[in-house]
Amino acid sequence: MMKTARFAAVVEAAGTPDTHLLLVSPKKDKALQAAIRTHRVMKVHQELVGNKSDHGTVDFEPGRARQFLIFPKSISEFKGSRIVGIKYDLLKAGRPPKERAKSVKEPKKAGPKSTFPEKKSKPQAPAHEKVVHFTKPELQEEWEEESEAIQEIKKDVRHAMELLEQGRQVAAFNLLKRIVE
Repeated sequence: MMKTARFAAVVEAAGTPDTHLLLVSPKKDKALQAAIRTHRVMKVHQELVGNKSDHGTVDFEPGRARQFLIFPKSISEFKGSRIVGIKYDLLKAGRPPKERAKSVKEPKKAGPKSTFPEKKSKPQAPAHEKVVHFTKPELQEEWEEESEAIQEIKKDVRHAMELLEQGRQVAAFNLLKRIVE
């Protein structure tokens, strides 16, 4: 039987995590690889069907319906535990990777003062003067004839909406899945 740990305890021990979005292959993602080596990655399992709550595990394994959290400190003490009670409001607000890197680096020390005279900055225009107003685009004519494929897709989507209204979510999901594939 697997041990369990509360998400709040993990946050207390290792700090507030950042969510990590996989935009490239995990092997090419330097930030993710560094976090994996230092045992700072938690995989959050999110169930797409049913009413099971989200839970996490300490490791990295790519897959569907998963989110990755990177903690500032190692969470290896929770390895082998099922992390429950995930509170998404404890996560840091998403920041671009460049900003994350800036916040980690030490501030630069002030060097010797320059002997050059300081440049005076020009007064900036108020914000309302910087706004560029665009004219509204004219209404474009709609296509007179839709292709048969588009009409068929619309028909199937309407049918899926009717199924949802009837409370038949699984049938609607399967129909939408068939449309996409």
